[in-house]
Amino acid sequence: MNLLLDIGNSSVNWAKQEQEAFISSGVFSYTKTNFEKEIIENLSSFEKPSNVLVSNVAGDSIFILLNDWTKEHWQQDCWQPCVSTHYKELTNSYEDTEQMGLDRWLAMIAAWEMNQTALCLVGCGTALTIDLIDASGKHSGGYIIPGIELMQKTLVDNTVQINTNIRTMPSIEYAQDTQTAVNNGSFLAAVSIIDHTVKTFSDESNSGVKCIMSGGMASSIKSLLNHPFEYEPNLVLMGLSMLHKARQ
Repeated sequence: MNLLLDIGNSSVNWAKQEQEAFISSGVFSYTKTNFEKEIIENLSSFEKPSNVLVSNVAGDSIFILLNDWTKEHWQQDCWQPCVSTHYKELTNSYEDTEQMGLDRWLAMIAAWEMNQTALCLVGCGTALTIDLIDASGKHSGGYIIPGIELMQKTLVDNTVQINTNIRTMPSIEYAQDTQTAVNNGSFLAAVSIIDHTVKTFSDESNSGVKCIMSGGMASSIKSLLNHPFEYEPNLVLMGLSMLHKARQ
């Protein structure tokens, strides 16, 4: 059994894998101060895995904490790949691959491996990321903006008169109060950039573009979009598994 972990900035997606199938999966939240506690509470009951595969975008200190715990608990080091310039026909547009988040690269690997067509990939986490891949496998580039909650938190933290609780109610309707205006404005910003990007890339591609979405806020944003998106919650973990298999 392999244990796969996708560590974002505020949550961890996990899956147990036997052969090539995910037999169970889940998600838990954490903060920088309680990460080890959450690891113990959520993972300590698992049987010893053959491999611990990790995608981590939360910084070296989080990876070190995890690796120290897996070595002590399971006598097992974690395996984490690096972003590279290519994977099979898929080519990365970044000249400095270290600037790209590993989760984005793994999502691209999984989506390309399964579809091999023009793709728009949207990750809806603390940050909202968009990546575009043409029909030949070339990564055209993408965008990064604050996610829904981060947009609202930034606004509340940096203004005096906008003193409201953060909400995540999917709506882009006109608002008649400040709390709703902040909520709906953040969703409208996310929806607008996604729909605009899909339309522009589809026009440039002169062909259909398959759209795939992942991340904790995906289902809320997906319901408001003009363009149809597939929801794949384990896209990063799937890419992690594929890359590990290719490296063996």
